[in-house]
Amino acid sequence: MSAPRWLLLLWSFSIGALLAVSLGAAAGDPDRKVELKKGDRILFFGDSLTALAGMDGPKGKATKGYVRIVQETLDKTHADLGIKVDWVATGGHTVPDLLQRLDKDVLPKKPTIVVIQIGCNDARRLDKDVFKKSLEELIDRLQKANIQVIQCTLTSVGEKYDGTNKDDPKLEEFAEIQRQVIREKKVPYNDLRKAFVAHWKANNPENKGSGILTYDGNHWNDAGHRFVAEQMLKRFK
Repeated sequence: MSAPRWLLLLWSFSIGALLAVSLGAAAGDPDRKVELKKGDRILFFGDSLTALAGMDGPKGKATKGYVRIVQETLDKTHADLGIKVDWVATGGHTVPDLLQRLDKDVLPKKPTIVVIQIGCNDARRLDKDVFKKSLEELIDRLQKANIQVIQCTLTSVGEKYDGTNKDDPKLEEFAEIQRQVIREKKVPYNDLRKAFVAHWKANNPENKGSGILTYDGNHWNDAGHRFVAEQMLKRFK
């Protein structure tokens, strides 16, 4: 005896809903958060953007980097957990450089969470396949060490919101590669590129190349560090 038509319809709907949820999870949930635990050690890993954030510099351009803002905020919002925030970063570095630093400079610090913030140098200097394979390897090695990874997309080299900054085509291409890796590895993420462009559209009516979140189109001013800290903090609960 065949099943009633209403039962077949219900079965089809249920399978479709489960498939949609599964595909949504695989594609990456932009609101996915990492629950902080007592004694967590968060490490921001990147290039000059994070290096300057860790040093609260450069003098005259920025007074408090996003790393310190994140630490001070978590000290208030999660005071009972004793969260420690650290950074490892060097100006000019790309993902292959991060791979070289991992064993010597990152793993000995025993982070429980690593936030990867990289990409602007890569987009202007690396082959896209090298970039993708290196990023995949970096995430794999961190996860093998039982470290929670949060991946960021790259930010900017020029703040014009209409896509006319010289390096925008490459930046968009490499940001999309990062999103692809995020989906494949199913890691929490901060789409900083998307957030930056949306902010410029709302706050850069003169379409200036710098002076909104950066002092030179790339490196963050105080407003930029506050903005990035806000995005980073959204990933924690």
